[in-house]
Amino acid sequence: MSGFFGIFNRNGKPVDKKIAEDMLKVMSTWEPDEQNIWIDGSVALGHAMLWNTPESKYEHLPLQEDVYILTMDARIDNRDELANEIELPDRPLSQIGDSEFILGAYKKWGEECPKHLLGDFAFVVWDEKKEQLFCARDHVGIKSFYYYVDDNLVVFSNDIETILANRYVCKELDDATVATFLKAEGVFMKRDTFFKKIKKLPPATTIIISMSEIKENLYWSIEESPLIEFSTYEEYVYKLRELYQIAVKARLRTTYKIASHLSGGIDSSPIAVLAARKLQEKNQNLYAFNWLDIPLSDDKYEYEAWNFSRRVANTEKNIIHDEFCIDENFWVEQYQKHNIFTKGTMYYWQEYYVQEAVKQIGARTLLSGWGGDELISHNGRSYILGLLNQMKIFMAIKYLLLEKKYQLNSAKKWVLLKYILKFILPSWIVKLLSKKKNEEKDSIKYEMYMTPEFIEFSKQHKNKEFPDIAGVRKRQLTLFYYGHLQERIESWSLSAFPKKFEYRYPLLDKRIIEFAIGIPEEMYYPQKGKNRHLIKNAVKDLLPIDILWFPKPNETKVNHTIKHTYMQALKLVQKKYKKGLFKCAKNNYLDGTKVENKISDFDFEKSDVFELGNLEAVILFSKAKEYLDYYLKNI
Repeated sequence: MSGFFGIFNRNGKPVDKKIAEDMLKVMSTWEPDEQNIWIDGSVALGHAMLWNTPESKYEHLPLQEDVYILTMDARIDNRDELANEIELPDRPLSQIGDSEFILGAYKKWGEECPKHLLGDFAFVVWDEKKEQLFCARDHVGIKSFYYYVDDNLVVFSNDIETILANRYVCKELDDATVATFLKAEGVFMKRDTFFKKIKKLPPATTIIISMSEIKENLYWSIEESPLIEFSTYEEYVYKLRELYQIAVKARLRTTYKIASHLSGGIDSSPIAVLAARKLQEKNQNLYAFNWLDIPLSDDKYEYEAWNFSRRVANTEKNIIHDEFCIDENFWVEQYQKHNIFTKGTMYYWQEYYVQEAVKQIGARTLLSGWGGDELISHNGRSYILGLLNQMKIFMAIKYLLLEKKYQLNSAKKWVLLKYILKFILPSWIVKLLSKKKNEEKDSIKYEMYMTPEFIEFSKQHKNKEFPDIAGVRKRQLTLFYYGHLQERIESWSLSAFPKKFEYRYPLLDKRIIEFAIGIPEEMYYPQKGKNRHLIKNAVKDLLPIDILWFPKPNETKVNHTIKHTYMQALKLVQKKYKKGLFKCAKNNYLDGTKVENKISDFDFEKSDVFELGNLEAVILFSKAKEYLDYYLKNI
């Protein structure tokens, strides 16, 4: 991913060149391929280039044409279609960068231009004639966009640390976000960050900022996905396979090595195999990583998640499959250096090992199957509940009889029974039971580490819980908007930034998303006892048949392995606390003495490690606050 930033003094004062240079310096610590600043009066735009696509080596950003100046981080996938509609430089398309496609689209369609773009993008155009910034973020929010606005100043970037490098930006923490994180260990928020005045531009959104006004517009909504109705089941399968191939191929545009997740599951595995076959045509390799840790020594790879990943990799001659073991020292090292304020809160340490490995091999693209479960490979389990909710009783009975024929599993029976009880019980009883359930969830472990004052404040902020939604379509939409998709995308993007590579998500391609939402809900319901049949039939030639139709694996062994490593890491932390090497920074949120006493006195032999509550979140927050306090003293 390339880095970009900008400054707009809304009061008309000239931009301080030193501030712009400081921002570029912070953004460029990873040694970009090219960097530059454009400054004119009250506006400055900056860019730190990461070459990735073949055309990017012909780009020089910020890009100026006539009265328009553009900076961005983008990959445009519908270049051929756009080339027939917009004005482009008189050069071969292979020598025209994506920035020129975006600027050409802006010249033709103005504020409507994002509607005509496909791909992952975040960009800003300074329109000198209108004296305004036009900012846009892609449909799903794959590319990050953060901004700070007050009456006199606008600062934006796809990197939070770069914004903080501007000394006029308010760096006050948002107490509500802190409370959310310490309770939920994640920040699944559409707009908010840890900083009160630094916000996210939501996906599928544009914002126009001038001296006098700020105007925001939503240019795409997933709910508006067109209905798709074919006459046969085979047509749905064929169309999905077609879109799948298009989405993967679009994300292989690079002149560098390509890496991929390969878990052995139904989302990442077909992507890896299809990518490998396309790369084989060019005699290139795919570097695949299993997201899971190597099993403990007494586990002989019987478990599917390790066995399947190896087997899928072995089906293709050009997949170089990497397995790894994260030891407790690596885990503790992340506690010491990961800054959740600026690098995201989705801290799966296995992925951070993968990131280091991707950096070492020199790849600049990492393919991921993230987003499949929520949309196109949704399991369809809530379909019958949706029928009941719509009062389609006879159709629900029909599917229940089919379930009996194919032996509905006990866990699913319990979910269905619970929903039916909710459906028939008086509303006041349902509300009473829900209240009791929520009170139990809010009886909190997190209080054990907080200051008394912040405990009282945090009680005003309830944990964000996933709502009990019936129906496939409603559940898909709820998952799409819930925030966990976005938080992982943003976290991984921010942490990959200094390692000089970007994530690409084929299953979050706009065309696949609209297909997933547009097809009939029953396409997701298990067929003859087999779930996820649509996606599996679409990729059936890419995986061994027993792996393809394997039911969801039991993750007991995975959890056991992760828990073991987590426990060993915390034992190391305990030793560091006792030696005085690992301190909890004093602040208004946490009581450092409580933290240190809890970890120092904990008996790992007699107690479950998870009794420590969200200690990991507390350690990470404390370290991030320490970074911020040091930064503010030395800025």
